[in-house]
Amino acid sequence: MTKVYQTQTGAFTASHSHEGTLNEAAHPHHFTYEVTFHGPLNQEGFMLDFRPVAQFLETEIDQRLQGSDLGVILKNPTTEALAIWIYNRVSQHLPHVFSVKVAEEPNRWITYQGEE
Repeated sequence: MTKVYQTQTGAFTASHSHEGTLNEAAHPHHFTYEVTFHGPLNQEGFMLDFRPVAQFLETEIDQRLQGSDLGVILKNPTTEALAIWIYNRVSQHLPHVFSVKVAEEPNRWITYQGEE
């Protein structure tokens, strides 16, 4: 059985702040993310149709988080928590989620692959 990896990307701008060790006032980031799916090809030769995946990410991630304060959505609004939140949200609605990668800057990111 042939398996493939398929990745869809998205982006949004949101703000977050940190207390404790990080201790930062609210500040914005232009977050980018990748959701990677892993699974078998179907009889037509593809794993997932890109169109509903793109629509879901646009509606449920990009539009929901655009301009938001991540502290309202996440108890600890770190990039790590954001990657886990995106992973959980996507995996509740779409099959074959393998990993989520979130970057708050182009040169650093967090990758979450779910619980083992």
